[in-house]
Formats: sequence, structure tokens, C-alpha cells
Amino acid sequence: MKPITKQSDKKTAFTIIELLTVMSIIIILIGLLVPSLNMVKRYAKEVRQKAQFHSIESAMELFSGEWDGYPPSSAMDEAPTPDNYCGAMKLCEALVGQDLMGFNPLSRFRADCSINTSDKIYDNPPVGAVLYPNTTDNLKARKTYLQQTSDAYKLWHLYGKGNTDVFNEELYVLCDVYNRVKHKVTGKGIGMPILYYKANTLNIKHDPNGTFPTAAGDNGYIYNYLDNDELVHLGPAGVTHPLDGTGTNFYEITQDKRISIDTGRPYRPDSYILISAGFDGMYGTDDDVFNFEK
Repeated sequence: MKPITKQSDKKTAFTIIELLTVMSIIIILIGLLVPSLNMVKRYAKEVRQKAQFHSIESAMELFSGEWDGYPPSSAMDEAPTPDNYCGAMKLCEALVGQDLMGFNPLSRFRADCSINTSDKIYDNPPVGAVLYPNTTDNLKARKTYLQQTSDAYKLWHLYGKGNTDVFNEELYVLCDVYNRVKHKVTGKGIGMPILYYKANTLNIKHDPNGTFPTAAGDNGYIYNYLDNDELVHLGPAGVTHPLDGTGTNFYEITQDKRISIDTGRPYRPDSYILISAGFDGMYGTDDDVFNFEK
């Protein structure tokens, strides 16, 4: 007769060494995977940003076709009493209106939403203003060129009350898709303002080493870096954007290096430039997104 072998009651289990080995392998794989996931995330955001720019460009062509030109981008509104009202804000007004109810054809692109000493054409600012000539006719005349009003936020939504320096904090800007800022009321992630610069097609200069435009004149430059310079100053204490300051960085990153002439040549010399601060939320760094391909 065959002997009966008694089965052991001892259960098979992993040893500490085996568990540590498996955990180490998992950690290594995660370490290899995370950078790839971050790259995919950044690429997806860049695609979304370019899609947003495409929507803005389509809206700008509609605006230009109807009003024979793109909206202005100068840093101030018009004389005789100019207020700080930069390119990013004028872009927003042109496409969705200063109160998000559409662009008013009577607009003179003024920060106080006026067309003379008394008549207001937008309800923002000041909130509650009597619209000219009356609310019904005013709203009937409005034109909305961009449907994504969800991308528009007041300056104080981004920077907080009392932190908008030379600007009226009630003014709107269009923001990019990167959600680098927390809305000061809702806490929702919102983007940085999209910078807008209109080309002066009468000029020929775009020299990073030249004498830059000043408040008194553009010195022959196609683009004026001052159009959004005060807006680039805004931000948390201690944060300085590389685009902030002298203008060198702006003319360097927007210069078309394929063209070699003494005065320099920008991308899109006959229209306008849009700039998103990109993934890092800083203007003037390598991950900035433009409405042109370098």
C-alpha cells in the first residue's frame, strides 16, 4: 500500500523581500510614467489654447470685415482724458463688449464706457449707468463676435480687490485655458489674460536691440510692447514676468528669425499678435503660446 502523505497546513505567502521588490518595481514604473503623463497634459492644454486662439481669430475677422480693421490695442484710451485701458481689455470689448452684452458700434474704446462727457454705452463701469440712447436701442445695436463669454473675467476676479494698480478693477479681459489663477470669489481655476497687440502697418521696425517705443511715440515699431506692459506688471508680490520691463524680451520672442534685415521683422506684421502665458502662467517664458508658429 502507498503511504499516505500528510499535507502541510502551512499556507504559502510572500516574503518581505518579495513584497519590497514588487513595491520598488511599481514605484519605478510610476516614476517613469508621471513625466509622460505631464507631457501629455501639457500638450493637450496647448492644443486647447490654440483652438481658443483660432476661435478668437475667426471672431476678429468678423469684426474687421464689419468695421474695416482690427480693434486698437494702445495702452490708453483716447484723448482728451485718457485712462489706462490696454490691448487685452480692448480685445475683450471688441469681441464680447465691456459688459459681456456685445460690442457697441458707437464705441470709442474708452475705459469709462463713454462716447462724450455724459452718455454711456456700456453698463460696466459704472454699474447701473443709463445706456445711450436708451437700453432697448442700445442692446439692439450690440454685436457679439465671440460666443465664449465664459473666458471673460473682471480684473479683480484674477488679482483681488484693490490690486489692479492703474486699471479700473471692473474691466474685463479674455483669459487663456491654463487655469493658473483662482477666482477670488468662487475659487475656480481661471486663466491668465490674453495679451493683444495690433500691428501698425505704416511702420517697419522690430528690433530687440533698438530704441523702443515710448509714451510719446512708437519710434517706427510695427508693434508697441507698451500696449500691455502695465497689465504684465500685475500679479502676486515678488513675481516678475520675463516679459515685464524694457521690451527686449517682447521683440525677441516675436521676431521672425528666418528674415534677416537690419530693422528686424515680426511674425504677423500685417495684423496682430496674441500671447498666452502658457502652462507656467508666466509671460515671456519658453512655454508661451502665440497665434503664430515659430
